[in-house]
Amino acid sequence: MSSEFVACRQRALPMRGKLMDELPTPSVRSDDSGRADEREHDADLREAALDTRERAVEAGESAQAGRDQENQAILAAADERDRAADGRDAVADERDKAASLESFLRDADYSPGHKARMSAGMDRVDSKDDRLSAADDRSNLTRDDLVRPEPDDD
Repeated sequence: MSSEFVACRQRALPMRGKLMDELPTPSVRSDDSGRADEREHDADLREAALDTRERAVEAGESAQAGRDQENQAILAAADERDRAADGRDAVADERDKAASLESFLRDADYSPGHKARMSAGMDRVDSKDDRLSAADDRSNLTRDDLVRPEPDDD
């Protein structure tokens, strides 16, 4: 026999042979008030757990919004560096072209043209560094690890 059946039978034994009017009604039973209190307590615990989960979800959403803003700022800075690099590349191309044409069109000393080409080349190196830095910032946003690697000094 199951334990529930035994418990139910033991509760029913004292009521054998009594008239229906003598049996306690559900509102009179003393053990029902304890069960109601227990159910109310369980409901309070479930409600408290639900409130805790709701607060955790709200905190997570707030943190995600903060991370989204930070990511947007990183992307905006990377785009700005790309625009600056594009501008420097255009200027470098014009200077390099002008210096190259000047060196071919006249038989003068090559040192001014050489200096202009070197300056244009240095601008291209700076542009390349900015593009690499912007690309690294974008790729760091997609990494799964939380610790960002330190930039190389190369």
